[in-house]
Amino acid sequence: MHVLAVAVAGTAGIVRGPGLFTVSAVAYDRLFTFAEERSYRVRAMIHSHPEEAFLSRTDRAYSLRVPGFISAVVPTYAAPPADPESWGWWRFEQDWVPCTAPVVDPALPPVRTVVFDEEGVREY
Repeated sequence: MHVLAVAVAGTAGIVRGPGLFTVSAVAYDRLFTFAEERSYRVRAMIHSHPEEAFLSRTDRAYSLRVPGFISAVVPTYAAPPADPESWGWWRFEQDWVPCTAPVVDPALPPVRTVVFDEEGVREY
């Protein structure tokens, strides 16, 4: 398996604030419909924290708790490290367990970037 597309949250139905990030059910539906129509699988969510890479109480409770789903946290969002090995990585089994970062293979084609929200999915 390898990454074919990265989806970035847009604005409609997305709420951002200090210590807050929520995605509406409609926005999730738009993303998952887009993925299903292309036979993609939504496998991970990557978000950032101001300092440390850890799963907060909110992350643990409200991230997509689906077996095999991966949650990654990029530390120090003001100056984030580019190397995914320095991010925090967890996989949901019956709870969140640490896992290794994926391998970045420069020989693979570049990934597509899409923006999703309640208005749909836009490719760039």
